[in-house]
Amino acid sequence: MSRLTERLAVALAALAVLAALTACAPVSTVAVPAGAAPGDTPIAALTADVTYLASPALGGRAAGMPGGDSATAFLVRRYLRLGLRGPFRAACDTAPVCRPALLQRIEVGGLRTHNVAALVVGTDSALRGEYVVVGAHYDHIGRSPTLSLDPERGDVVRPGADDNASGTAAVLELARRLADHAPRRSVLLVHFGAEELGLVGSQAFVAHPPVPVTAMTLMVNLDMVGRLRGSRLIVDARGSPGLRALVDSAARLAGVRTSRVRVDPSRSDQGSFLDRGVPTVMLFTDFHEDYHRATDVAARIDYPGLSRVVDVAERVVRTAADGGW
Repeated sequence: MSRLTERLAVALAALAVLAALTACAPVSTVAVPAGAAPGDTPIAALTADVTYLASPALGGRAAGMPGGDSATAFLVRRYLRLGLRGPFRAACDTAPVCRPALLQRIEVGGLRTHNVAALVVGTDSALRGEYVVVGAHYDHIGRSPTLSLDPERGDVVRPGADDNASGTAAVLELARRLADHAPRRSVLLVHFGAEELGLVGSQAFVAHPPVPVTAMTLMVNLDMVGRLRGSRLIVDARGSPGLRALVDSAARLAGVRTSRVRVDPSRSDQGSFLDRGVPTVMLFTDFHEDYHRATDVAARIDYPGLSRVVDVAERVVRTAADGGW
């Protein structure tokens, strides 16, 4: 989740220094986890994906850094394995056919990163031109003391297991379920880059959308959803009557209690869609003492709780995409 109290210029300066240091650094010998495998149970898949994304080898997934690029490639591989195509128009000036692309390039302060998105095509020919968007940012703050809440620790990896490897893994699990059984409306699954620099990825997505923003019926954002641990799931639903009731019903069926809390929409990617008139739901398991610190590690994620959050999100998405809301 973005800390917009930090100025973008300061953040970019810190990342530029880290980029220079990374270019001179020796190749890491840290073993890299593999991520989820076909046939994994939901909890096993979520565990494997968070463990990979929050591994020291990815260096905290800062936008424009090698670890962030590794996370981008990981997401692309996962969607290719699921057989899902991208929604973006590929740059193909000399090709006879433009194939849909999974990546949308983003430039911010001299850094390059990407949004990664995949499309589940709806089964109803009358509704498949309407879209439910499911999103999560996949970047974190890398090794930046400037953006951290433990600057006294200096240049160390802030792994971002909850913020937001948890939401990223949740979207991947939703993708697997939706690819197996598509709803009537189409679903766009989007992983936003550079959220920590001020919602850069989601702002780029709505500014240059692969489908008309007016065709987006709902946006569901999963940001920091890995610390349920028996407590309530925070739900911020805005933009349409009955949306909150839809989420409450989905949560009851999943055995999850909800709490109505208004989350500043400028702090996470749903705000970019809300500003364009798209109804939004944010799911969030609250801040904690490891937020933007080196201690936000994969071992502290509540994986059974994360799986229950995915169950809630799936019911919301399917109900909205099947025309039940």
